[in-house]
Amino acid sequence: MNYDHIVVGSGSAGTILASRLSEDPGRSVLLLEAGPDYPDLDQLPSDLATAATVSVVDHDWGYRAEAVPGRTMEYARGKVTGGCSAVNGAIALRGLPGDFTEWAGLGNDAWSWDRVLPYYLRIEDDQDVEGPLHGKGGPTPFVRFKHDELVPLQKSFLDACLDHGFGYVADHNDPDSTGVGPIPMNRRGGLRVSTAVSYLSRARNRLNLTVRPNVLVHRVLFEGTRAVGVEAEIDGQLQTVHARNVTLSAGAINTPTILLRSGVGPAKHLEELGIPVVLDRPGVGANLIEHQQVTVGIIPKDGVTQLTDPDVQVIARYTAPGTEQFNNMQLYFVSRYVPITHRPISVMSVLQKPLCRGTVSLTTSDPHVQPAIFLNSYGEPEDQRIALDGVRLCWEIATSKPISELSAGVADTLTERQLDDDAALLGYIRQHSATLWHPVGTCRMGGAGDPDAVVDQNLAVHGLENLTVADASVMPAHVSANPNLTCFVIGERAAEWLRD
Repeated sequence: MNYDHIVVGSGSAGTILASRLSEDPGRSVLLLEAGPDYPDLDQLPSDLATAATVSVVDHDWGYRAEAVPGRTMEYARGKVTGGCSAVNGAIALRGLPGDFTEWAGLGNDAWSWDRVLPYYLRIEDDQDVEGPLHGKGGPTPFVRFKHDELVPLQKSFLDACLDHGFGYVADHNDPDSTGVGPIPMNRRGGLRVSTAVSYLSRARNRLNLTVRPNVLVHRVLFEGTRAVGVEAEIDGQLQTVHARNVTLSAGAINTPTILLRSGVGPAKHLEELGIPVVLDRPGVGANLIEHQQVTVGIIPKDGVTQLTDPDVQVIARYTAPGTEQFNNMQLYFVSRYVPITHRPISVMSVLQKPLCRGTVSLTTSDPHVQPAIFLNSYGEPEDQRIALDGVRLCWEIATSKPISELSAGVADTLTERQLDDDAALLGYIRQHSATLWHPVGTCRMGGAGDPDAVVDQNLAVHGLENLTVADASVMPAHVSANPNLTCFVIGERAAEWLRD
């Protein structure tokens, strides 16, 4: 069968894209997802339903990434309708105006703050805050924990940050806010409201929308430079399906790997793998940007934590000393053990605007073999300098009076002796740093004259016809916030451009 649109990947952006495109009954839309699908809330497994904790064990690609040369780590990617929005921490933070000024300065003026803000507002149904900077009636509810809903360790973290001089923030989605306060979250009570819950549930009964789970897309099919469909595997059988337009929304790891298997990417890399080159595009798989994090673990006193405690409820945002990028740092207190990362209860420092860049590449053309993911964590001297300061701040917060009253001490992975020695502390960072699983940038947008750009600012792939990318991979630089909400915006905007 021929469709008007094939959307590959029903993650944060792809689910929105397919849902919006199908609002036109004259368009046929096929949404392909590699993971399972749960058509209604009664079928939703508890690990996907709860917004209390990151939940990636049962609905994950099982990838590993090389954080620094020689050290690999689990690298979680949601594999289910809703994608990472179905398994993440339900944190609903917008990017900042300065982020989009940066995007516009890289040749993407359609992504300036004033042109992006209306789409953030369209997404939202903010239950707590009103005014022109907040949306009402959108598909996604936004809520913040009230003070009396904070668990003891989150209250102690809030108090410790206030004692340290952070100002109190009631609304972290006010673009001028900086300091510490409750995190805006896309949840309804304890339910994580993923794009599968908020958008796809409204679209499922449309006859012009077909959702096919458990489908592994091998490659895009081309006639010359025109995309005409995809080759995909279901139940071990390889099939082809055609469409007037193909959109890859498989995420910052899987979208570039599909492009590479399709013959779109660095020609030398493709030739080494025996993949016929459709288009030499060196930016495919390059420019991988991640939010780098490092923690200071603590040992809670008996009875302080409960298995039902949320991972996080409060966030502190600030500008790193010696830098000019507003709110380029985050601090969290992780008050519940996260099995996949073996992460203890901890104070976490997160660098939002790293200079280091990684890569995604293939080791084989076989789609069943995971790609090579290299993060290059803290690979730049300036990132290292900021990280040293961030870990020392984490230590001060972790050993502060409010937290010490609930703590039996700092975990023995970090010592005061290391804190006093830059080289030793940098060794700790290299050994223990991780990420927030926020990859972006591997098919970044830019002008036609930018040789490393993969898509234009309207998300069409340079040099090819009828092929679009709509997911975190198109971000030319990272946002100073968890990127999931910005992926929602990408899905909304892609739908508008494809409808024109």
